[in-house]
Amino acid sequence: MRILITFLIIFFYSSIKANSINVIRDAEIENLLNDISKILVRGTQLENDVLTFYLDNQKFINALVTPDKKFFFTTELLLKSKNVEDVAGVISHEIGHIIGGHFQKRQKKMEKSSVINILSSILAVGAIAGGAYNAGTAILMGGQHLGTSRILAFSRSQESLADQTAIRLLKRNGFSLQGLINIFSEIQRNEKLRKINPYFLSHPLSTKRIRKIKINLENQKIKKYEKLNDRFKLAKAKLNGFFLKKEQIDYLYPKLINLESLYAHALHNYRVGKIEVAMKYIDQCIKKDNKNPYFHELKGQMYYESGKFQNAIQSFFISKSILPNEKGFELFLAKSLYHSNTRDNQEKSIQLLLEYVKKDEFPIDAWHYLGLNYGKLKKLDYSSYAFAEKYMLTGKIENAKIHLDRAEKITKDPVLKKKLSDLNYEMKKRKK
Repeated sequence: MRILITFLIIFFYSSIKANSINVIRDAEIENLLNDISKILVRGTQLENDVLTFYLDNQKFINALVTPDKKFFFTTELLLKSKNVEDVAGVISHEIGHIIGGHFQKRQKKMEKSSVINILSSILAVGAIAGGAYNAGTAILMGGQHLGTSRILAFSRSQESLADQTAIRLLKRNGFSLQGLINIFSEIQRNEKLRKINPYFLSHPLSTKRIRKIKINLENQKIKKYEKLNDRFKLAKAKLNGFFLKKEQIDYLYPKLINLESLYAHALHNYRVGKIEVAMKYIDQCIKKDNKNPYFHELKGQMYYESGKFQNAIQSFFISKSILPNEKGFELFLAKSLYHSNTRDNQEKSIQLLLEYVKKDEFPIDAWHYLGLNYGKLKKLDYSSYAFAEKYMLTGKIENAKIHLDRAEKITKDPVLKKKLSDLNYEMKKRKK
């Protein structure tokens, strides 16, 4: 039973990564969320841990954290957030699940619930075999309902405890509790529309949650996180510019004078393919703040999309010089170096990409460009190996096997042979 439950939990989180979550990568937003979390975890058991943030492109408000401390925030949640306190509220709640050890506790509860379901099934089979079909069905359904109800009640209890931890972390670090109230108010609107039975929920009703938070709202000492708020405004302008329609952007940002409005219009025009107009707006952003690495990053992306790879290289070099440890800039720079079509730049691209795959958990693009780079340099064994790694990450095992077999046939490199052997072993495990 313990093995079965553990397998189900692992499968659930694997499915999150592979199927149900639509991950988009953005260094600016990921770094903002990470910096907020660093403030919240000060003085806790998570202070020195690595917390990783990802954007999930969905049209509903949601956030979740996995047992390995990966946080997923939907784009809709950030679009609906009013200020940095809203985001801090959600992060602190998810941190509350980790601090409370809720994953381990949930696993134990699932084991107990499954025992109830199994015992019910045994009793039901006995009743049905004895001719009492209706009684057997009632026992079966009753047992399953009892198990499910207990799990949901337990989940609601955990959510309440995570709320309490969130309140404590927010108050201690001077983030307004109004942020949590704002997010729960958004969720509350959906609950009213759907007329949900509270006993069928995994979370407490938002009305109750808001009531408890308001009790703690009085006499709270608020800190002004002005720099974080400025970064949040720009991050939200980026999302608005990318996801909203032109009339919505014109309504939200009518005057093209401040950074947020210029940034939003730059992103919108970039998305719809009006690169020259977008370039004009991003140049104005850079003129106002030439130390913002994400402005140069966006300019580099525009040059890249236009096929102006030397210009793109220059922009990404500027981004990297301002924020040297941002791996996302390295990936863009490596791709631009590859497309510049000089041997020297392709070798530089390979070095950047080899470093990148060590740092990122989903380096699909990096393995793809490694394959292309090695191909251009006639290192066909390494090229096939890189493509095999790419297809392994995307779950296309048969494609990975084709490239792996090709690399094994042609390589004489002992280092690569070892890598191929390891990959082959991993492939066989996946097939099982």
